[in-house]
Amino acid sequence: MDPSQILNQILAAAGISASQLPADVDFSPGNILRSILILIATYIAARIVRRLLTHALEPAKMDPRAKTVLLQITFYGIIALGVVWVLGGFGLSIVLLGVVFGFALKDLIQNFAAGMLIMGTRPFQAGDWVMIGPSEGIVKEVGWRGTFLNTFDGRVMIVPNASILTNVVVNNSLTSQLRSTLTVSVALESDFTRIEQWILDSLKPIEGISSNPPPRVLIENLTGNAINLSIQFWVADPINQQRLVVSRAFQTILATLSAHEVVIQPIAAVVPPREVKAQ
Repeated sequence: MDPSQILNQILAAAGISASQLPADVDFSPGNILRSILILIATYIAARIVRRLLTHALEPAKMDPRAKTVLLQITFYGIIALGVVWVLGGFGLSIVLLGVVFGFALKDLIQNFAAGMLIMGTRPFQAGDWVMIGPSEGIVKEVGWRGTFLNTFDGRVMIVPNASILTNVVVNNSLTSQLRSTLTVSVALESDFTRIEQWILDSLKPIEGISSNPPPRVLIENLTGNAINLSIQFWVADPINQQRLVVSRAFQTILATLSAHEVVIQPIAAVVPPREVKAQ
């Protein structure tokens, strides 16, 4: 089959007719054959350069992920140059092609560049417990397009790398312990001093609660018929124990207060005092 016929079939499949192409576009058989040879040579050159770069980077102390991404950039960058060269040989505007490709691949380029920056600055690594905007989980992998998180309910979440640069990132694994706060509301006439001691004593035997700094019980505010207590304690090894320790603490506190017949009230919103105007 004649190469021009093959080209017409490809254009027809894409919904483009030959008459829609610029008049100076040259899709002659000779030009098509030349382009095929250029693409083959470009692919071979890309493989050779990638292999040489792989050997050159072996002694370098470089993050394996960044090394892989650099090799991919090099390989596909050379392929892209070959494609642009071929399209330019057909008479298409290279500047126009650059604008079109740049616009089409804008999000991909942004995520790719952000991935390189993340790998370079390393705000987190695989195994870290992170919060990225509304997303939370354990980092599984930092890819060239997105970061993979294992959520606490067993799902895998992919966060685009570009969004990581524009969101607040909290890395809970950079500290050895995290503070947890529980709120309990008791009757207004309750003896705070005794309740405080009962709660502190009940937290001591719970494995995972740090003694330095020690737990504390604070009066957060008062409502019409209740005292809202803020119970604060620090959890060691938070990535593995945070949720379990908090659950055990809550169970122990509720059981302790119930054993001492302390009336637990529903937690109510604090009503601000009304402004009284002078008559």
